[in-house]
Amino acid sequence: MEEFKKKIKFRFQLCTMYTCSGTMLYFLLSRFTENVPDFSRGMLAGLLVGGDLLAVFYMIRCFVLLHYEKKLKEAYIKSADERNKEISKETMRTASVISLMCTGLAIIITGFFSKTVSITLFLDMTASALITVFVNLYYNKKM
Repeated sequence: MEEFKKKIKFRFQLCTMYTCSGTMLYFLLSRFTENVPDFSRGMLAGLLVGGDLLAVFYMIRCFVLLHYEKKLKEAYIKSADERNKEISKETMRTASVISLMCTGLAIIITGFFSKTVSITLFLDMTASALITVFVNLYYNKKM
């Protein structure tokens, strides 16, 4: 249980660092870059706000877990449940395959309209496939 509590504290600290560094980085970049189009600036601001909101929500969740023993115990039981772990593994495996297949389909479709978009999607699919292969190799050696 103490290991789980340390893990929650570490996640809380990571979220705090993410929120602070992301916000600081955004304001530094917006101050030192002037020729950025309004669309890009707005999209980056939206991504920052969305990411920060998720991080703050997760920080609150971690804070509650750290200060209420009953909630911490429930979360520990839920995280240690073998059924939940298997469901998570199958979900990620299936989602990865579906994502790669949809990206491959998008590459074919966008190839008729824009070479740049098609190549970008191809590079994204290649990176995703390589990450999947390397993670698979890692776990084959680890387990």
